[in-house]
Amino acid sequence: MTTTTTSTRSKRRVGITALSTLTAALVGSAGIASTAHAQTVSLDTNISVTGQGSTFLSNFIEQCKSDVKKNLGINIVYQPTGSGAGRTAYLNGTNDFGGSDIAFATAELPAAKAKPFVYIPVAIGGVAVIYKIPGITDLRFSGQTLSKIFSGQVQKWNDDAIARENPTVSLPNEVIRVIVRSDSSGTSNVFSDYLASAGKGSWKAGATSNFPVPAGNGVAQRGSDGVTNYVAGAQGNFAITYSETSFAEERKLSVAKVINAAGNAVEPLAQNVTEAMSAAAVNDDGTLLLNFNAPGAKAYPISTTGYLIAAQTMNQAKGDVLRTFLTYSLTGCQANIGKVGYAPLPASLEKLGLAAIAKINPGSGDVPKVGTAAPTPAATATTVAAATTVPAAATTTTPTATTKKPTTKSKKTTKKKA
Repeated sequence: MTTTTTSTRSKRRVGITALSTLTAALVGSAGIASTAHAQTVSLDTNISVTGQGSTFLSNFIEQCKSDVKKNLGINIVYQPTGSGAGRTAYLNGTNDFGGSDIAFATAELPAAKAKPFVYIPVAIGGVAVIYKIPGITDLRFSGQTLSKIFSGQVQKWNDDAIARENPTVSLPNEVIRVIVRSDSSGTSNVFSDYLASAGKGSWKAGATSNFPVPAGNGVAQRGSDGVTNYVAGAQGNFAITYSETSFAEERKLSVAKVINAAGNAVEPLAQNVTEAMSAAAVNDDGTLLLNFNAPGAKAYPISTTGYLIAAQTMNQAKGDVLRTFLTYSLTGCQANIGKVGYAPLPASLEKLGLAAIAKINPGSGDVPKVGTAAPTPAATATTVAAATTVPAAATTTTPTATTKKPTTKSKKTTKKKA
């Protein structure tokens, strides 16, 4: 290991001029406006700020950390080990920040409260239902049918439950191979929470980070890479799984439409995710209360967010680097977020996140503002397809919000296992 002496270490002072240059360089004409601050922040480019956790956030973080490395020279290291591992590493002090799709579990809260922290919602996206059937690329499912598939109650692709929702598709008489996460996963927790909400009693396992493997036709794989690589491989024919949309896009896998509360079958496109997340309320701890029955006509029901978890007090040099990275993640990096499979944060969530960042090392200097980005056309998926209405016989979802108050499900479920 090479020892770096004080004489060879350099500090790079980055003021608002450099931050404005970063903004212009990264997003060009994306419509970002920078705000001047009197105080500059000293960033040490020789240190690394480390984090691990949520695979849901991994592609987004890769983009943001690459940008700040290129333009400011600061080093962010992130390992996508799963939300459970990310929270554990944060509590153990083995990383500077954690990534998780859900709040701390009840058993984790005492240790978490002993080290005051903040949740920063940095990205929103859909949990996609991904499948591979040769010759079939346009399937739709209700929450009830998905709950039956992922619990092992429906095991053939031509089962009546699937056929009713896909009347024009010639479905094969093949066993459905169900691929689930083997690790403690926030994505699993959100997806199983959705199944419990929308399954009409067909899903018995509740919201869980440790997804049960269906008996007979289930296979467990580690991480989002693991489940999507399995489906993409030669062994993946007739398989189905769940993962972040960006992993399906990378591997060119088919993504199902999911029937929402309005009775429409929609994809996890940026516009549809943003519409769904606009129905989410804020919990007292800064996490979001998800609404899997969001009333919007195009709202994608399995929409969620990922949080970065940071201590309110940390080493100042690392704190300055982390705050700069987090601020850019909430602002400038949102401009082209659609290119890596996410949806732009609504203004309300950007404001929520910036308020949380301001609590990190309070009094050590202004949080550097990189600006507010208007997403580019590529990022907002302006070619969003119109939502398709499921035939009356196939509609098995809850009535729209005009006739029944939507049921909300919380990421902060106190009895939830990590």
